[in-house]
Amino acid sequence: MLREEQKTVGDFVPLYRQVSQRIFRKIQQGVYKYGDKIPSEKELSAHYGVNRMTVRRAIALLADQGILKSVQGKGVFVVDTFYQVHLPQTGALFDYSFFHDSRLRQEILFLQKVLAGKTFAELFQIGTGASVWMLGRRWMAENMAAALEYTYFPVEWIPDFSEESCKISWEQIFASHGMHPIRLEQTVLGIRIYGEEAQLLQLQEGSGSFLINQQMTGEGHRVLRYSKILAQSQKITYYLKEPVSR
Repeated sequence: MLREEQKTVGDFVPLYRQVSQRIFRKIQQGVYKYGDKIPSEKELSAHYGVNRMTVRRAIALLADQGILKSVQGKGVFVVDTFYQVHLPQTGALFDYSFFHDSRLRQEILFLQKVLAGKTFAELFQIGTGASVWMLGRRWMAENMAAALEYTYFPVEWIPDFSEESCKISWEQIFASHGMHPIRLEQTVLGIRIYGEEAQLLQLQEGSGSFLINQQMTGEGHRVLRYSKILAQSQKITYYLKEPVSR
């Protein structure tokens, strides 16, 4: 059961914001994909051990951020992407993203094996009991945090993957194991970020950011990797709707 969390003296994290952060994290992890209907208020209330009003406020916050949308009579859905870019070739992580900067360096946050589950089993066409690598890293430009990256791909394809492997591009990594990326599809959404992600990006709560989803495919439209990236917005001008006061 969630409880009010204290960040600093006199500064508490409300339950509805904790719930919104948990839901957003599931979107980041691919549990709820774009276009998916999320569980009902009743189900979320039971899952997090909070009342339905708290869940309603959490959903309203994510809706204000452009992450969720409510469809009358149907439920609440993860907002579909604003636009999609199809690219003929791929390179290193940021070659076709918003940060093509030779000063970038990476910090590995975690590297672990997790069960694929239904979502990644369908995406990679593997068994639900198979394992996928889950890589988390932060990209830095000099002393400024540029982006957070969460990447997933099947362990069986690159069983010897390690932090040392992260020193080369994804194209080189897959090519060294007999797989050749031919397309990188990206979807981009302007959002506001909170909590741990805001801290890691050295941003204030509620700051604007880009949520970039990348799907690298090879021959036969086989998905090789799936990445979610939270990127600093300083290199692109865009506008976000101000949250509605509640």
